[in-house]
Amino acid sequence: MGTENKMQVTDRRYDVILLDVDGTLLDFKLSEKLGMEHVMRTFGVEPTKERLELYHEINEGFWSAFERGEVTKERLVWERFNVFFARLGITVDGHATENLYRRQLDDSAFLIDGALDLCQYLKERYDLYVVTNGTSSTQYKRLAASGLDCFMKDIFVSEDAGSQKPQKEYFEYCFKRIPGVCPERMLLVGDSLSSDIKGGQAAGTATCWYNPSGLINRTGVRPDLEICALGELKRIL
Repeated sequence: MGTENKMQVTDRRYDVILLDVDGTLLDFKLSEKLGMEHVMRTFGVEPTKERLELYHEINEGFWSAFERGEVTKERLVWERFNVFFARLGITVDGHATENLYRRQLDDSAFLIDGALDLCQYLKERYDLYVVTNGTSSTQYKRLAASGLDCFMKDIFVSEDAGSQKPQKEYFEYCFKRIPGVCPERMLLVGDSLSSDIKGGQAAGTATCWYNPSGLINRTGVRPDLEICALGELKRIL
């Protein structure tokens, strides 16, 4: 369905909504927790809160390095497990461990409260696109399992793009695939200041920070909009 067939909205500022996935539409933290609990138990490790937090810290460090272009996606997905288990005094095969974790992650798709309703609402008014960092096969499977894929005009995954948010190359990849592209008529919605908001601003789109925890923004990245619940967008757009 093209933009010209959308519901008529007066004084509309945007034609296209770019939606992040993890932490915005899908509860990745829950998926990660359940996946890592399975992985740890496979190696005879009790998945305590402290160990789960350690993995999360290591994983976030790798993803931050990935966003800065300091580590490749191929290296990230297996080395994080080598580093994590080494901290526990265990040697593992990072590639095999990644495959084990990936199988668990592929089967998990937990909707964030309000995500389905929001996408149903937005689809009648805007063209929707997914913009996500991650592994292509996993993101496609999770979006299909959640039922969100049917609302999207297209899905742009960093692995397919060969670059990631917030890098300009990622957005160039996306924009080449959006008919009649006009960044000034786009709104990017995401939960990450460093990835979504910074990337959208550099690409020339308006941005909306989804901040359900009410975090204080101590960065120099200033979104155009900020919401703490997805339903708030229905009152704004």
